Amino acid sequence: MPRKPRSNAVGFYHIHNRGVDRGVVYKNRDDFLKFLEIMQEASEEYGFGIYAFCLMSNHYHLLLKTTKENLSISMQKINARYSIYFNNRYKRVGPLWQGRFKSWMVRDDRYLTTLVRYIEYTPIKARITQTIGSYEWAMSSRKRGEYPMLDFEWIEKVDLSREFDAREQKMMNEFLNSRLDQDEKKRDEDKHRKKLEEYFACGDRDKAIYQAVKEGYTQKDVAAYLGLSYVSISKIMKRYRQKISLFRKLRDKGIFWSYDKGVEYGEFNEGVFIEHTLKYGDFDDIQKLFGLLGKRAVKKTWEKEMKSDKRFIKLNYMIARVFLGMDVESDYFKEQKNARFEKLRLLAS
Repeated sequence: MPRKPRSNAVGFYHIHNRGVDRGVVYKNRDDFLKFLEIMQEASEEYGFGIYAFCLMSNHYHLLLKTTKENLSISMQKINARYSIYFNNRYKRVGPLWQGRFKSWMVRDDRYLTTLVRYIEYTPIKARITQTIGSYEWAMSSRKRGEYPMLDFEWIEKVDLSREFDAREQKMMNEFLNSRLDQDEKKRDEDKHRKKLEEYFACGDRDKAIYQAVKEGYTQKDVAAYLGLSYVSISKIMKRYRQKISLFRKLRDKGIFWSYDKGVEYGEFNEGVFIEHTLKYGDFDDIQKLFGLLGKRAVKKTWEKEMKSDKRFIKLNYMIARVFLGMDVESDYFKEQKNARFEKLRLLAS
């Protein structure tokens, strides 16, 4: 009998999974941190937020909110990426998780409040700790800004000072014993999903690949459509995520101060991204920019927007010598004509 399709409707979900045969899935601090790192990457890729979590040695609880109909693929990627990491590290083979993750859609604020308390009290019920906020791998112990995926809206509303009582436990039992993945109306995702060719109409192949995967297509789907290998698509996805990560880092530092604070990489002109990174990023940022976008693309923008700008003679000298391999001295840039100034001069004359 085929498995019932999951609900992927946008909203809050309680997610739970445990190790196969109740085995340990986090052996030490590095493992816990790796799982959080993978969740953060998936959050950036698929656009969900975490409102509560607790990672125990052999299972996890998450309260997350999706912004697109991509819950299944988001969680599949998290579990698969962590399984690969864990199996490689500990030289093991076979499945790490007991099966498909369990998920419950949360539609009632009462359950959200109780669910936050239920998740936070997990290590107390297991007698690992006695107080909320003292267990390192629960959300109450994390700080704002530590992981951008963490949203403290609900955990700050909930009273965590009192014990988890019998009434709340009964409510949670009813909720957790209810039919999994319930939804009043089954959604026909394929009917409403954009066709792959629509993504590639924009002319930016890498952006189209990223958007298609983010919105529910598998990398195998995209690979078959483009006639590329799965490995090639994986590499493109990885590089595009790295571009997004660099862009967001610089955006949050205020480098793109004249643009909307919420602007994203895919909405941004690549030439402006290169120019601002070269002018205002640090050495590591510039080095990463060359690695991700390639020397040719960066050099083209540099020559057009920076090379003749007398304000950046020292910076241009460094870029030319270190990154472009040019055998020039600083006087070379003093002799360059400022293209922008020349245009203004001609217009004014």
